Amino acid sequence: MKKKSKIVFEANLETNYVFHMLSVATCGYNNDYGRKYKTRYDVKDLESLKRHEGLLTVCGGQFIGNLYYLLVMVPARASERIEDYYSKFLRMNDHVFPEEYKKYQHQIREICEVMVRYYQDYVEHIWPLEGVRIKKYIENIRERFQEGPFSYLAEQAVGVGLSTDVFVASMVSSVEGGAEAIDISGRQDVFGIERDEIDAFYFIGHEYIIYLLKEALKEMNAFQTFDTWLKTEGLAEYYLKLILGDTRFFNEQQEYVRLYEKSSMAGCRTAVELFQSVASVE
Repeated sequence: MKKKSKIVFEANLETNYVFHMLSVATCGYNNDYGRKYKTRYDVKDLESLKRHEGLLTVCGGQFIGNLYYLLVMVPARASERIEDYYSKFLRMNDHVFPEEYKKYQHQIREICEVMVRYYQDYVEHIWPLEGVRIKKYIENIRERFQEGPFSYLAEQAVGVGLSTDVFVASMVSSVEGGAEAIDISGRQDVFGIERDEIDAFYFIGHEYIIYLLKEALKEMNAFQTFDTWLKTEGLAEYYLKLILGDTRFFNEQQEYVRLYEKSSMAGCRTAVELFQSVASVE
């Protein structure tokens, strides 16, 4: 019986709004998309977001802004309307503000005021255009995953199953040239729509393997610090090459791919054994 792909795609308004606002304010993104829409916004509001760029952005393997989880990742999960999510921080008094974020109360309220202010404009005037564009892109790439057994082969190679029912590739139109492949939850990952379908297949496939490795290496220190980032990314590329025969991205991790291949030839079989074999490599 044909194996059903565990990789599904979505075009979500709430997720897209979060990254739309970061893009128009050039917070972590500086692209044609942001330049196209930024004239709709008050310059002072964009400057307000830009002023907090270090708190609101992430760079893979290097840093995560202190408000990135609270004001980007969680609302991007789309478990509630963005307007409602950001508004609740504006209603909180000092006594009920989350303890770990109390020192950022002023910044949080300033950011949330901007995010609430333009939500309805996005819903009415931007999402009707961008949503169609994203859905068309999804139609072009979905078949490649649905027709092939990639998710099944990846699970067989890594030796574990996905810890959730599906892997949701949440597609957004505003992140070209900046951070993406952002795991906003245990089942959701954010990707841009600028790649052709072959490149998208490799890029999303790599991230699917990363999710499998989080399960396979959960007893290790693999995803605990930035120090292991190159090794885990390299291990994902090793498995991607094992499944597809080659790789297309993450060139800086190819030295680790070769090390993992050497370890495999020496008898390492599991993800844990492979990771441990290069754990001391600087």
